[in-house]
Amino acid sequence: MPDRDSLARDWSASDTACATAPVDRAIVEDIAAVRTLIIDLLLAGDRGDELYEACAVLGRLIAQRSGSPTLASGTVDHVARALGAGGEPWVGPARAAVAEAFVAAVTDQTQGEALRAWEFPACTVPLGDATIAIAAGFPSADGEALSAWAARVAKAAALEGVRRAVIAGTDGACAALADTLGLVGIEVERRPRGAG
Repeated sequence: MPDRDSLARDWSASDTACATAPVDRAIVEDIAAVRTLIIDLLLAGDRGDELYEACAVLGRLIAQRSGSPTLASGTVDHVARALGAGGEPWVGPARAAVAEAFVAAVTDQTQGEALRAWEFPACTVPLGDATIAIAAGFPSADGEALSAWAARVAKAAALEGVRRAVIAGTDGACAALADTLGLVGIEVERRPRGAG
């Protein structure tokens, strides 16, 4: 069985060889600590939850650093090959742990980016004379989420000196926004969707 250092080198070399983007090569170096943990677990014979949790961390880190799906999908096979353990029962669940965590992290990032498009000032258009138009389409029916969004938009608008807002969008988002804007002293004109 290879020692930790040679295993780490072989795993890194295989991951680097399959890198489809320059960022993948940097990630291979950046995530050395979790890779070392996985190697230690494998060398100690741990094929349980701790190994799969470490693999999930690996998948999340690859996603958070904008790594490619190719890197995420191949990395467990590379360490298994370096260990000479390609057909062992732990490989499939470890590969799944990396892939599932990678997909979950990418999904979270994408949803976060989509939600940021509804934040101030992205959801507004200045109309002059301390007036703005607000697209009230925050994509949630959850009352708490809508209230929190409306509070953030109203606070930011008030801090920018807005005195009047023309709002249009979904009923729930418009209602939450109208209430909150009124609390900070901003006059609200609500326009029905599609109104010119």
